[in-house]
Amino acid sequence: MKNNKIFNKTLKITVPIRNKKIIDSKCPFYGKVSIRGRIIRGIVVSNKMKSSIIVRIDHTKLIKKYNRFIKRHKNIPCHVSPLLTCEIGDEVIIGECRPLSKNIRFNL
Repeated sequence: MKNNKIFNKTLKITVPIRNKKIIDSKCPFYGKVSIRGRIIRGIVVSNKMKSSIIVRIDHTKLIKKYNRFIKRHKNIPCHVSPLLTCEIGDEVIIGECRPLSKNIRFNL
């Protein structure tokens, strides 16, 4: 029985084995897009688009005057290769890449 996934040691994630029928030039593992810059962990909020998802990033911001933290969040659109699947509520790691479209600058 063949193993369907390969383990990537640098990101500590499993990479699916390439399917010859699915060709995606924006895939970070088998396409022409390289991951560089920020690597962020977030939660999937929406996966209604064909090959994109919206990832919510929660962070805190310091208010110096009151010496307190406030919660902030940011929704980041992200490209998803057809080799990968994710559902709403999944925790994912996204990496920054070159601009793939008008709004998408991150890849799953």
